[in-house]
Amino acid sequence: MTYRIIAVLLFFLCLVPVAAQDTTQPSFNNHTWDVFIERDTGENSADTLLFIDVLTGETISVETHGERYTPVLRGVIYFDWRENQVKLVTPEGVIQNHPFIIFSFGIRRIDWVVSDDRKSIAWTLTREVESNTLVTTTFLADIDGSNIREMLIDGPRESVRALPIAFSVDNSTLYMDSHPDGLSQFSPYTQYAGLFSLDLNSGDINPLPGEPSCFCGAGFGSGMLVRLLLNSNLDGFDVNVYSVDGGEPRTIAAITRRDYTQAGDVLLSDDGAFAVYALSQVRGFGTAEQIVRTVFIQVDLLTLEQEIINNPITTFVHSVAWTEDNTAILFTSEQQNGTWKINLADGQLVKVANASYIGRLHNLD
Repeated sequence: MTYRIIAVLLFFLCLVPVAAQDTTQPSFNNHTWDVFIERDTGENSADTLLFIDVLTGETISVETHGERYTPVLRGVIYFDWRENQVKLVTPEGVIQNHPFIIFSFGIRRIDWVVSDDRKSIAWTLTREVESNTLVTTTFLADIDGSNIREMLIDGPRESVRALPIAFSVDNSTLYMDSHPDGLSQFSPYTQYAGLFSLDLNSGDINPLPGEPSCFCGAGFGSGMLVRLLLNSNLDGFDVNVYSVDGGEPRTIAAITRRDYTQAGDVLLSDDGAFAVYALSQVRGFGTAEQIVRTVFIQVDLLTLEQEIINNPITTFVHSVAWTEDNTAILFTSEQQNGTWKINLADGQLVKVANASYIGRLHNLD
């Protein structure tokens, strides 16, 4: 335990900018926390969440049984697969049912997304009304549970549910997907089939530019949609860059790499200048003999070029955040615990924590 905490502390200390020392000790609820996870390390395959106080280094660990861990203002929400319920866990170590996102009888699937400023949350409840016929209801609320309203009823549709993906910069629009239910289990990265926008003021829905498309990866940021598209030779992924408001795409030609057929996990930089995505070669997917090779692709959204930035990694990856003034990214892997940093200039790979980074909790007052 001591070695694990030291390694994690070294990581989050690197994230905190140097500033003048302030000896004032804010209340517990006002602290800033970095959150990490160690998967399948506790009793009965429990995960261990680590809340680390950025100011004091205090560490609180909590055992959970979950998936889709998402930071919000006052804690982390996740789906507890053991109890079939959405949970909220706080830095005090308290686990409770989520106060307003409730998995009730008849629901087949629940999904959610939090706005970048963590002021809003949208979630969907998908019900099976007949065999493989789905109806999805989308809700919106302020992050504290106030102003809850129903925004969209989608369906009935056969084996397709509505999936919330991201908010627009001003939180006036929710980007969603007409998502083939159950197909994601056959892909290591999240893929999208038919992206559309939901106007949260008028309730209007409209397909996004170029949609519906292939069942491929995508990312949103800075008013842009970055969409991966399997090229005509089936040996690489073109990158189409759209304004979410419409217009013709800017297309970046694929990098061809033999047998690298899985791509996704698109992450845009905050300034809208770059994106990265993972490109993997997979043999024996889902079997004990599975072999994985993954490279990161950097996409320059200004010069419209893409390039491989590292030698192959032997696991699937999940890009967590840009760091060091958009010159490096942090990433994790669901196949093993840990957080790594990769420098985009030279592809240098450094393990920075033994636990997997989830995110940071701010302003818990």
